[in-house]
Amino acid sequence: MTTLNDLLIANVQLNELRGNKMAREGSVAPKERINVTFKPAVGDAQEEIELPLKLLVLGDFIQRADERKLEERKSISIDKNNFDDVLAKQELELVLNVPDRLQCDSGADELTVSIKVSSMKDFNPASLVEQIPELKKLMELRNALMALKGPLGNMPSFRKAIEHVITDETSRKNVLDELGLDVASQR
Repeated sequence: MTTLNDLLIANVQLNELRGNKMAREGSVAPKERINVTFKPAVGDAQEEIELPLKLLVLGDFIQRADERKLEERKSISIDKNNFDDVLAKQELELVLNVPDRLQCDSGADELTVSIKVSSMKDFNPASLVEQIPELKKLMELRNALMALKGPLGNMPSFRKAIEHVITDETSRKNVLDELGLDVASQR
């Protein structure tokens, strides 16, 4: 039975026979590359062997049926420069059921969310909000309130009117009805 050590030692010896200069001197890898260095435990070999770490990741990442035969599928080389391009070509879409924390009394325990991923920026919270209609509506409401708060928040008469609407039950109900918001979900 051939072990990994035997294969690596045989590879080094074969490269030395061929006169491969890098095999004798050892490779100098860039700092950002991860190399695996080990000492063979076979015989009295004391030389350290250094090999680059290369990974092959297999998986069903597109989450949909692929009509191509397994033999016809090609491996995709991914690095830091082409990662977004590879994501865009895969046309990934995540459909998730998440707990509904937006509405207390909506009756639905879960909210179905569909997220399209074409780059790493799509995982940014602002990008996620843009893709989820319920969150997008809340952000639009928040931005509208922030815009309203700026110039009008400094006016004492406006502040008193808002405080009156908030404290008076019938005024609050009228405002919520006008906005199309359910009074029961606000409690």
